[in-house]
Amino acid sequence: MAPVRLVACPDDYLLEESLKEAAAGACAALGVEAETLPEDSAPVDVAYEVRSPSLFAPARVLVVAHAGPWVAATPRRRGARNGADEGLDASLLEPLVEVVADGVPDEVALILGACCAREPKGPLADAIKASSTGTLDWLPLPADPKPWEETLLSDQQTAALRGLLARVVPEARFQREAGDLLLERLGFAPRRLVAEARKLATASGGAPIGSELVRRLVLPRERSTEVVRDAVLGRSARPVLEVLEAAARGEAVRDWRGEEIAPGRVAGVVLGQVSNLLAQLLAVHRLAVACGLEGEMDPSRTGDRGWYRSVFQRRLLPALEARLAEGAGDLLSSRGGKAPSPWVLQQLFRGSGRYDEVRLVTALAEAAHTEVALRGPGELEVLAAWIGRHLGQVSA
Repeated sequence: MAPVRLVACPDDYLLEESLKEAAAGACAALGVEAETLPEDSAPVDVAYEVRSPSLFAPARVLVVAHAGPWVAATPRRRGARNGADEGLDASLLEPLVEVVADGVPDEVALILGACCAREPKGPLADAIKASSTGTLDWLPLPADPKPWEETLLSDQQTAALRGLLARVVPEARFQREAGDLLLERLGFAPRRLVAEARKLATASGGAPIGSELVRRLVLPRERSTEVVRDAVLGRSARPVLEVLEAAARGEAVRDWRGEEIAPGRVAGVVLGQVSNLLAQLLAVHRLAVACGLEGEMDPSRTGDRGWYRSVFQRRLLPALEARLAEGAGDLLSSRGGKAPSPWVLQQLFRGSGRYDEVRLVTALAEAAHTEVALRGPGELEVLAAWIGRHLGQVSA
């Protein structure tokens, strides 16, 4: 057991669990309970605690869970203005750095926890790494899915979450499809995943957890307007209709920031999102036609594996960007006049291929009448009818 241990992770919950494990190991080795120092403890206070033996308990395990600013990537110089990524004034770290360099007393363990976006740096982190009695555990988050992978979680994220469940909620035994469904609904949210798994384990009464129980007890991701963009691009009415049905039942609907939308505003918010996306798809459709690329928009082409890198980036993107640089497709530009990124442009290109120009124009024309109708009774039903007409898949 290393007497000084720094555990750092970008996710606060994963850090919390790792600190518990580190503290438990130290406590088992020394035969004492951990002491968590107050959040307002400064480095000098921690140094004093480490060097102050207790008459009643000579063995001590000291836990500091708020050391993030002490190991920031850029420690702040004395008198310098504080920045978003800057840490504590380096001079304030000196007492604790000295303690680490000199070595902590026998029968004392110091465990530091740092929630930080980057690997710890600075004088304290350097002192811990240089000390023969210190260890630094940097726990980076698993990589997100690559932009061209049409999946919510990467393989590394999935493996990390499954490992977390096995360690923290071993009583939750999931059938394979149920476990996949839970991860699909929550995304990379370790704290909520554990909370939901505990709830499901209790509800299952010790039996294996099936998909039906997950559907019934875990709030679906579809009750968020985050699904609107993918639904429009994929020309699938169902996810949007499920949002409207949830609102009609009085269930909470949240926007892309996670903030709850007032019940009377759901229809207007959804209509605005769908209309804006349809207008962008129409602009891309016309842009592609102007570039002579209309035949490239067929879903049978854009759906091929590797299409983004091998076809879009290499052959289609240059022509589209050249036309955009000439001022075409102003509707696609951001408020600052910036053209969409290649990844966003290919999403719109793929999506526009699922519609024809007549349908897009018709849908946008009807959107104005639908907006007026939303001011009367049955607004959700009116909007659902418009969504169904224009986002429904073309029958074979």
